[in-house]
Amino acid sequence: MSKVPVTGAAGFIGMHVTQRLLARGDTVIGLDNLNDYYDVSLKKARLARLDGKPGFRFVKMDLAYREAMAGLFAAGRVSRRWLIWRHRQAYVTR
Repeated sequence: MSKVPVTGAAGFIGMHVTQRLLARGDTVIGLDNLNDYYDVSLKKARLARLDGKPGFRFVKMDLAYREAMAGLFAAGRVSRRWLIWRHRQAYVTR
């Protein structure tokens, strides 16, 4: 299967998307900056549910750093076909 990066992996939706991808056999790189917009302990509890699952790796990363994101896609570390973008903060207006 694919190596899928999931942004916002510590969030409610991101964690559940990650679980579904792992269940179907994908490798998931979970990305999140663990900011304190809401209770960080909730985010850490969600990551604890994913920690140790085969195929899961967590990377604490702020997606604003282009170089870090580019590094994930370099040398095939993640699939260029997939990016599950779930890192939006709640109640953010455009």
